[in-house]
Parts: sequence; C-alpha cells; structure tokens
Amino acid sequence: MRDEDASVNRPGILLVALLVLGLGAASQSRGQVPSRRCSTAVAGQPTFSASDLDELLSSRLIATHTIQLTTDFGATLVEDGSVRFSMPPSATVIRPHGDVNAGPGGLVFYSEKPGPVPVTATWTQDDGNGGTCASSASTTLQLQSATPIGRMKNIRAAEHLHPNLKFDLLWRFGAAVGRTADLDPVHVMARGVSQARLPGAKLPFKTVTVPLRLGDPGFNDAKTYRIRLPRWTIETGGDHGGFSLSGDARGVTPRSARLGYEVKVLQSGRPLARLRLAGRCNSFACDMRTVKVQLP
Repeated sequence: MRDEDASVNRPGILLVALLVLGLGAASQSRGQVPSRRCSTAVAGQPTFSASDLDELLSSRLIATHTIQLTTDFGATLVEDGSVRFSMPPSATVIRPHGDVNAGPGGLVFYSEKPGPVPVTATWTQDDGNGGTCASSASTTLQLQSATPIGRMKNIRAAEHLHPNLKFDLLWRFGAAVGRTADLDPVHVMARGVSQARLPGAKLPFKTVTVPLRLGDPGFNDAKTYRIRLPRWTIETGGDHGGFSLSGDARGVTPRSARLGYEVKVLQSGRPLARLRLAGRCNSFACDMRTVKVQLP
C-alpha cells in the first residue's frame, strides 16, 4: 500500500519518506543528467487542492480518512509522469485502484495522526528555452481528529423483535459511523464449540477484517463477511456510514443441540463489543444458560 524512499528537505526539518505516485519514468531518462533548477522567473507555482473522499469530497480533512490531493500547474508545461511527492512517515499513500485515483500530478493517502501534514511536490518542466528544469513547491494540510465509532446498539431491540439473547435464534447489533468517525478497519473475531459452555482460552479465533475507508483495497459497502462456527454463523459488514454485526443459528433441528461461542469486535485495539453465549438451541428457540454482552 505504500511506496517509500528516504529524503531530507532542509536542515532543521525531520526526515521524511519520499512517497512516489508516478505514471511514467523520472526525468532522468535515456541516461540524461538530472535537470537543473528552474529560475524563479519560469518555475511553476502549482495550486494544491485536497478533499476528503469519505466525506463526499469535503474540504474538511479527517485523520484516518481517504484524502485526495491534486495539483494544478496552470500554463506551466510539466513533463508527464515527473511529479513526485514527499510526506511524513505517518502518511500512507494509497495505490490507485477503481475510482480511487487522483490522476497525473496527484495522490491519495490517509494519516492516522491529526494535525499538520507537510507535503512537497517536485517536478520537471519546460525552461522556456527548449530545455527542461526541475522545481518544487510545498503546502501543509491540516487534518482534524477522528471521533470514535459510537456504542453498538441492539438493533432488534430497537425494532421490538424479541431482543432477548437468552432465547432468540437471531441477534443483531449495529453502530452509526459519523462523518468524522475513525475509519480504520474493524476486526471481528469469533470462536465456538459444540458444547453448552464457553470456548476455552486455547481455542483460536477466526478473524475477518471489515474495511470502512473508501481507499482501502477490498472496500465494498455491500459485502457481507461471514465466520462459521459450530451451529452458528456470525455476519458483519460496514462502510463510512455504519457497521453491523449479527449472529444466527444454523443446522439446528427440533432436537436440542449444545453450543457455545464468543465474539469480539476491535478497531485499532479499541473494543467495540464482546459477546459470550452458551447453552442449547433447537429450530424454535434457544435456552442460553450463559449470556454475557459487553458494549463499552
């Protein structure tokens, strides 16, 4: 997801990683000597524009969101594929894919940290005398802090659909993801046993990752992720608007069957939910002797 080389801007400035989003070869092609620096009379003065793709192209930029940065060089003749960017190591460049593409002279990235993000663009351009020269320009983007995803709620309770995990064959929880919410991926972990007890600590979890950020590879707001456990299925999905988690009994018959399972939901190490249930279910209802639900 990230292309990085090291460079130094000038004395007193921290080391940054050179993040390259190029569509062609650098100006040092065909064995030529790198172009000299442009004079101030001809050096291009690009206009930088940034927008938050997860906030419907808003000019308000949020940490953890997909940020698109573009440059407009006006009448300056810039060599194709020569525009390069340097940014702090806290910024992660997103490779172009699908509709996530800033085009020539731009890039898409996200940063976990709020605050200033200094950006320097370098390029090769026409020098006005039939040759080329190199120039650069800088800007600083300001990223606001992301807000934590809200507390997950019992959706079936809100819809008055028998929200009792002790007896229900189906449960469903969800959380709204606000416009300034943290969009780091959500990790859902689950494990289960064919016993009327909770799984032991040595039983490994099965894990799925749900991307919420538009720029993340694999992002699909219509996709459902499933974890199959003994006699139970966990389903989850989400995007930059909401996140949901549900559980449904499967393979049960009129005859009572034993089962126990545990589900954890985490985002950047922060717990969003934990459910632990154990008991018996048949095709009509459950009788869970153990029901433990934590919604921090």
